Amino acid sequence: MAVLLTGPIDNSPVNGVRPTQTVSIKIENQNTVNAATILIQGYSLTTSRSLYVSEQFTILPGAVATRDYFANISSYEYVVTITGTSPQDNLVSIWGKNSIGALVAAHRLVYSELFGSENSIGATGATGTTGATGGSGSTGTTGISGSTGVTGATGITGSTGVTGATGLTGDTGTTGATGATGLTGATGISGSTGVTGATGITGSTGVTGAMGLTGDTGTTGATGATGPTGDTGPSGGPEGPTGATGATGIAGATGATGATGTGATGATGSTGATGTVQPNPFDVYVLQGAVGGDGTQANPFGTIQQGIAAVSPTGTVHILGGTYPITTNITINIAGITLKGYPSTVILLQAAVIPFTIIGSGVTVDGLTITSDNPYAVEFIQLGGTNHTVKNNTIFGPPQAGPSSGWVVNRGLVTQIGNMTGLIVRNNIFYSLRQPAYFNPNTTGEIISNVVYNTRGFVNDQAIMVFSGNSWGSPVNAVDIALLVGTITGPPFDPLTDLSANNSSATIQDSR
Repeated sequence: MAVLLTGPIDNSPVNGVRPTQTVSIKIENQNTVNAATILIQGYSLTTSRSLYVSEQFTILPGAVATRDYFANISSYEYVVTITGTSPQDNLVSIWGKNSIGALVAAHRLVYSELFGSENSIGATGATGTTGATGGSGSTGTTGISGSTGVTGATGITGSTGVTGATGLTGDTGTTGATGATGLTGATGISGSTGVTGATGITGSTGVTGAMGLTGDTGTTGATGATGPTGDTGPSGGPEGPTGATGATGIAGATGATGATGTGATGATGSTGATGTVQPNPFDVYVLQGAVGGDGTQANPFGTIQQGIAAVSPTGTVHILGGTYPITTNITINIAGITLKGYPSTVILLQAAVIPFTIIGSGVTVDGLTITSDNPYAVEFIQLGGTNHTVKNNTIFGPPQAGPSSGWVVNRGLVTQIGNMTGLIVRNNIFYSLRQPAYFNPNTTGEIISNVVYNTRGFVNDQAIMVFSGNSWGSPVNAVDIALLVGTITGPPFDPLTDLSANNSSATIQDSR
């Protein structure tokens, strides 16, 4: 690792104008194998040492990067930290530029001036001449010593030579192996199920009415008298006629049916008590300032952090209306969850920290209003991982004076270098920011139907992003879409006339 410091640089006005308006930093990675990670920090020294620039990026092997920063202040200092390569593999120069972009020689710092030769030490000043020794007294007669002569004055000490520049810091040792992952903590005990209300008592069954008596069966009529048997014919002759059958007797009348019994119906039992409602980890609610909540809509948590800690993968954290002050970073790494805002939900940044760092996969940020109480040199949302969605949000910073080239570098979104694929940014509003979004190398995704104004436009730094249906408001952007060195040619960016036409006649800065 190498840490390079300019030291304090005075930029007091000359004839009412400060010599340096912009600081330009150029870094060359001469390593042919490894990429270098660069952290640039700028400090204002006007009344106290305060950070006003902080940017980290990667330079590929053999590549060169240039960065320009606002410097129209009375005194400043820059620190450049380089990791990933040996110190001797990187060359750095820092120049001041005036209001027309010309270099300011008095504010030039090149590699040799930043460091000097490796391990060099300044020359030692010349040793002053030794003062003359006083003469010896004359020798007296034997036995008596002459008086000692006066000691000569001590010669003037020579001036101390200038101390040589500190030698380059040695290479950082190899990082030790990562320790084993600790055991996963035990799953918390599930809340007890509410008591089921007692079943009401069943009313007693009414008495069954007595069955009516069956009527008596009528008397069977008397059998009619048998007719006299005819005379038996003589043997071999015809049979005599059969006697007539007697008439059937009259049937007896059917008895009346008995009355049906009508016992009284029993009273209905009382309704049992209603059981308590348990929190649902797939729908967690948050309301700023709530105390003692359990995450239900009726009894919400008081902070966003509590809601994220309680939600299950693919669930939703409902951030109810209110103003949520943010002073520490909130990291989100739960697959598939949604942060859902409402029309009066406002996230207010009150410190120079990144409010949301989103990693993992499939996280959605929907319907939030995000702003800050001061312009801070940080992004509102940093994204790494896969398949995140940022939609229906309004993201803006406080107004900043002067040309946008001198504004504090605050941004709506920034993707992590080489660690964001499948990003969707849709139907958002960005304004009063240095950039609405900065897409770092190897990011992929789609930027659809957003409204952007009063910024320096989307920055595409070697990313592959599809821009479609975006529009631009007033005050107009410095540019709408910037394509930096190293960005691919061809689709989805070329032809540029199509890119502009498909995005409301966008103004495109092509630096490829």
